[in-house]
Amino acid sequence: MIKIQQPNLARIVYDAYPHSDLLPIDPEADCRDLRTLMHRAWDDDIGDSLFRFLVIEIVEGGESTLSGAIRVIERARDDVEAVLQALIDAQAHRHERSKAHV
Repeated sequence: MIKIQQPNLARIVYDAYPHSDLLPIDPEADCRDLRTLMHRAWDDDIGDSLFRFLVIEIVEGGESTLSGAIRVIERARDDVEAVLQALIDAQAHRHERSKAHV
């Protein structure tokens, strides 16, 4: 039976994350697997709550699988887009109200 090697999700997340080189993470030691990276991100103050959130979501909600990681990150993206749209709408509404009072 051939065992298919799973991608190293920890390294994918670390390498893809903007400015990950500024995080206090040793990619060789801390990204050897997703659980190790999660413990590093959870136990230590790495100074980036979004990175921490992504790692924990992939481990807990995504069951540490590639398909699960895609699912939870897509859901997080949709949630962030919904909040962003609400903020944009509030700004536009505020702008319209200030024009009406001129």
